[in-house]
Amino acid sequence: MSGNLKTFRIALVVFLTFFVSNIYAQALKGTVKDSAGEPVIGATVVEKGSPKNAAVTNFDGVFNIKVAAGKTLVISYVGMKTQEVKAANNMVVVMEDDAALVDEVVVLGYTSKARKDLTGSVGSISGKKLEAVPVASAAEALQGKIAGVQVTTVDGQPGADINIRVRGATSVTQSNDPLFIVDGFQVDNINDIPPSDIASIDVLKDASLTAIYGAKGGNGVVVVTTKAAKEGKITVGFNGRLSVASVSKKLDLLNTAQFVDYQYDRAAANGTRSSWAKPFRYNFGNPADMDIYHTLPTHDWQDEILGETPINYSANVTVGGGTDKLKFNMSLTQTEDKGIIMGSGVRRTNLNIKLAADLTDNLKLTYNPRMTYRRDIGGGASRIGSGGLIDVLKYRPTNGLREAAFWAPEVADPDEEANFAYTNPKSDIQTNQKKKHSYSINNQLSLQWTPIEGLVLRTEGNYSIAFSDENQFYGPFTSTGQEVVHQGLPVATIKDVRTESYTWTNTASYSFTHNDDHNWSFLLGQEIYNWQKRTENETAHLFNRDIDAETAWNRMNLGVPYELLTELSTPNRMASFFGQANYNYDHKYLLSVTFRADGSTKFAPGNQWGYFPSVSGAWDMKRESFLENVDWINQLKLRAAIGVAGNNNINDDLWRYLYSIKNTGGPAFGEQKPNGELFYQSNSEFPNKDIKWETTLTRNIALDLAFFDNRLTITPEFYWNTTSDLLYKSTIPSATGYTKQMQNIGEVSNKGFELTVNGDILRGKDYVLSGNLTFGLNKMTIEKLNATDKVLYNTAGAWKSADEGDYKLEVGGELGLFYGYVYDGLYSPDEFYFDATQNLLAVPYSDDLPRFDADGNRLPNTVINMALGSSNSGEATLPGKIKLKDLNGDGVVDINDKTVIGNSNPEFQGGFGLSGQWKNFDFTANFTYMVGFDVYNATAYALSSSTTKQYQFDNVLDKFADNRWRYVHVNDGSRYSGECMYKNYYLDNGKETYINMNADASLWNPADLVTKAMISNFVEDGSFLRCSDITIGYTLPTSITGKWGMSKLRFYASASNLFILTSYSGFDPEVDVQSGLTPSMDYNRYPRNRQFSLGVNVSF
Repeated sequence: MSGNLKTFRIALVVFLTFFVSNIYAQALKGTVKDSAGEPVIGATVVEKGSPKNAAVTNFDGVFNIKVAAGKTLVISYVGMKTQEVKAANNMVVVMEDDAALVDEVVVLGYTSKARKDLTGSVGSISGKKLEAVPVASAAEALQGKIAGVQVTTVDGQPGADINIRVRGATSVTQSNDPLFIVDGFQVDNINDIPPSDIASIDVLKDASLTAIYGAKGGNGVVVVTTKAAKEGKITVGFNGRLSVASVSKKLDLLNTAQFVDYQYDRAAANGTRSSWAKPFRYNFGNPADMDIYHTLPTHDWQDEILGETPINYSANVTVGGGTDKLKFNMSLTQTEDKGIIMGSGVRRTNLNIKLAADLTDNLKLTYNPRMTYRRDIGGGASRIGSGGLIDVLKYRPTNGLREAAFWAPEVADPDEEANFAYTNPKSDIQTNQKKKHSYSINNQLSLQWTPIEGLVLRTEGNYSIAFSDENQFYGPFTSTGQEVVHQGLPVATIKDVRTESYTWTNTASYSFTHNDDHNWSFLLGQEIYNWQKRTENETAHLFNRDIDAETAWNRMNLGVPYELLTELSTPNRMASFFGQANYNYDHKYLLSVTFRADGSTKFAPGNQWGYFPSVSGAWDMKRESFLENVDWINQLKLRAAIGVAGNNNINDDLWRYLYSIKNTGGPAFGEQKPNGELFYQSNSEFPNKDIKWETTLTRNIALDLAFFDNRLTITPEFYWNTTSDLLYKSTIPSATGYTKQMQNIGEVSNKGFELTVNGDILRGKDYVLSGNLTFGLNKMTIEKLNATDKVLYNTAGAWKSADEGDYKLEVGGELGLFYGYVYDGLYSPDEFYFDATQNLLAVPYSDDLPRFDADGNRLPNTVINMALGSSNSGEATLPGKIKLKDLNGDGVVDINDKTVIGNSNPEFQGGFGLSGQWKNFDFTANFTYMVGFDVYNATAYALSSSTTKQYQFDNVLDKFADNRWRYVHVNDGSRYSGECMYKNYYLDNGKETYINMNADASLWNPADLVTKAMISNFVEDGSFLRCSDITIGYTLPTSITGKWGMSKLRFYASASNLFILTSYSGFDPEVDVQSGLTPSMDYNRYPRNRQFSLGVNVSF
């Protein structure tokens, strides 16, 4: 009996469970439409908290789903706002276009605001857009997306520095980097933040919004908000990507036969039996036998060094969920980005955790620990092997006679053998190595109390520590190893850096509405900031010549101690007070006033405080009666703003004397001791207690326009910035014992225009196509430099001319102007007298040797080139050599003939893109462009020139194979074959043959260019249009993925840097554009790669 009763009870429970579930879980039907009443096909309908229970709308926009009445349904569709609605039978859901962003929330300084209430200039990118395109970092994701925001990478090295400029530059002397804020706190950059972690990026562009950050926001503010913790069932997401990369462009160089021909031309330029020609014969053979090199291989070192095709990956796992009282989100990301150059690459690991707890109904706690690890290998293109990438490009493509034979030991010349020792550039990489490990830990904690409605009291703190170890190894043939003190032996350095910082911010905000139309909000705050760095640097030298890098780093005692340096920086401290008041009347008339005071230890007492006010306003004319009924206009808002921002981004202690102990900078001639003897050393600059804040006054006026149900939005903006009291390291009289002093000098102005356009191009039942365009132009003018100088000159560190002063700063001019000589073609034989008494030496015409035309008229003297040096063939002023313009007309080209030969500032720049969806397919395509800027192609200069060393056999560009000026007659079987025809007095018609064989020469002989100089012929137009990325994706229907326990499964394929349209002849024109005082100098740059990726996005 008991057994039957037990069976009955079980059956009853099963029946009741089935009965109840069928009562509550009903088959509901609904329809999804757009704002025009058309059905939305392919919209996803998911029961909130139960991703397996999902449906998709059909061609009539109808869906069927089994769910209990009253449950929440989440309805989403690309290009439209996601909605959450209560389940009901025969429900109708009307979805709004995502372009209707009037209620979108924008994160601003210490608060947030609806976009409709903005009075300042903000550009934004949503996390969804970032997710669609695989990029390595948040900084890369900004490229071309926001008008007035220029994002460029230094070069193509993995993990290379990314320069972000908001509305150009505001300073000619200090950093123009914007302030980076991540989840409310300052960070150094956003290069290592995974895009998959980001909820939004907001760029604050004018002082009405940046003034709340005071000095730190003078160059704009980039606010990154990472994904927050959300309540609900535990969800798991995975984003994975595999990619393969290859160099996007190679330079064309001479092949083996062309190279040997050129080297003989170089060696025999002063005679076929000269001292230069003999080493050539020893290493390459008899000039009459040059045909053998047509059958020998060409070693393409670009293929060897740049030919890596690494497979890289990125993987991200996100877990989140929780209750309404306690929720969390955790993200772990690992990326590997190997370089196309051997021995280079970067690996990143990021862990980001967010916890949110409601301690009471009005007290909330958030905790956000964030940890990053990064490993860099390779020192960049300038540190490849013993001479950088440029040495790889110049390295000879053949080993001459040694390719097929060798000299017998009894007849070999040991000096020649040593000079021509064959060093494979691939193995040469091992002589110059760098490995760096970086770690950072950030802990953010905030407590928010809402004692009464509208009043929010918030305290938040951030404590960050970062540490890195950077190991450098310099082989015996590197420039460091070759220094006299190191005696041509290896040098190893271990550098440990520790930084510690904290920020504590307290704010009180209060908002209320009076009589339904008058909306007020107020903010008061206080903040303290502290940062300090400790550095330890250990260097050993005089290692055994054959030691490898790892052994040297791990056993520094195998070398001789050279330097042991420990340094603790002066704390960088700042105390701040700030406030803001906002008012709007029915969201029609808007006003915002901000004020901040910053006190900085960078300045002496009395000058430490800077004050930064701003005011902005807006008028939404769409809300006026005269436009209220104009249906095709959705927004017409006029905005205007004016404000002051500051800059204190200078070194510490420039206002006071400070002494250090070092083993360099000795009292005699700044000497350094081989065994590390120490010297007391004062500041490198003369202290100036009067330096003060650099300030920038910004003005902005703009229109926010939206038309046709918000399907088209347009925002034109004009701005005008004036920076005063420029902080500049000025030259001072040496009688002070110093040569430099930081001073407040000069003034610059920056005016510009930017345009943002977004719109739906096509929209149908099962497809959507949207486009966006950004356009920006700005011009910075130097209004004043200092009390005495009207012109200042600068020189780039990577490459500089013999007379330096390669960039010109001039009152009335712009920053980044190339300063050099104007190319005037080649010297013609007609400009010289071939003196038979000097073996037909070409002598320039002068007052002592005048020339006349056929009618007896005196012709101008030959201009004498004093800017370039002599080569093997003779003086710089000879037929076929480079001719420069004599601008001052004194008959001599020298430093007094230098002028502005190029402008590195783009006339305009921006980006555009397309995105769309057709059924379950999606795609994006993004393009960036810069127009009207110059690049100095110093790489081409290096590959179009030579040295005065007769034993150095460098390769050059292949354009010099057939079009160069020649000294040696080509091998055509005539009696002139292989003979140097310049100064050839022993063959009949030697002079005439020399002139005739060069009649069509359009290029100089690279052997004759042996002096570094800024010449206009190497200034190239860098304008480009780049296809940044194209991505195509497919999302499986939820009817399928739901059965697998997935809420989303998307596959995609992507190509980045697919092509670039440009006339620039180098690897890539985007090199340090608008970066510092010496931009756009292309020398020893890491080439960019082209990358193809396959990826997957999964949510459970």
